[in-house]
Amino acid sequence: MAEETTTEENIISKHNFYFETPLYEEVVLAQLEQNTFNGDVDAYSAKNSSETTYNINMDEIDTWDIWASDIREHVNIGFYLITLTCKRKSEDILRFIVYKNREIIFKVGQYPSLADLQFSEIGKKYDKVLLTEDLKNLKKAIGLVAHGAGAGSFVYLRKIFENLIFETYTKNAVSIGVAEADFKQQRMMDKVETLKAFLPSQLVEMKSIYSILSKGVHELTEEECLRYFAPIKLSIELILDQKIETLQRQEKDIKVKKQLQDIQQELA
Repeated sequence: MAEETTTEENIISKHNFYFETPLYEEVVLAQLEQNTFNGDVDAYSAKNSSETTYNINMDEIDTWDIWASDIREHVNIGFYLITLTCKRKSEDILRFIVYKNREIIFKVGQYPSLADLQFSEIGKKYDKVLLTEDLKNLKKAIGLVAHGAGAGSFVYLRKIFENLIFETYTKNAVSIGVAEADFKQQRMMDKVETLKAFLPSQLVEMKSIYSILSKGVHELTEEECLRYFAPIKLSIELILDQKIETLQRQEKDIKVKKQLQDIQQELA
């Protein structure tokens, strides 16, 4: 069997490991960004409701040496405490307990929980561009995946994604020129292709993953649901980020027009 190589595409960033990866999900050490266990990581502070930078520190909790015959030396494996301390407000501390051996690492506990870390950022960032019900469902999905409930979380995530895709269609139906009945019959990856002029380019490039959305949840294993959670969540965030940019441009346009009107009135 050919040895799997690590490319930029499958590198897991520090941020992804600490703020996106659920408990007990095994991560191959070779796929982690360099210096994942030291240095700094930028993230949103749920405690202070602002972007910040955390300093990373790793300490042994319960570790032991094993003899690695291939490299002819002892290596340390076992349980570690990773502490992220806010560089702006030192009382803002995040703690992660992990198990690490020579090849893999996974979280066995963390405080605050993954759901708690993500809830405040999502609520603050997307409350203006996501329906209240979808925002609630997104939080439910994150809460479920944080506890390893892949199928349950995937149901909510898929519904949100479908709602956003259909919303994009209804807003641009005249330009698209595809009847609603025909659009609804398309597979999800085909819907994304139909809407590519109105969706973020990164999302369109990821369309190969959307075939999973055409399957019933009963056809998927818990592991498959967990594996596809992150890219589908990212797809949702890409659409929402684009909506935020559009909203910000509209607000700027209104502000500029108002300022120009005020100037014209002063000159009249």
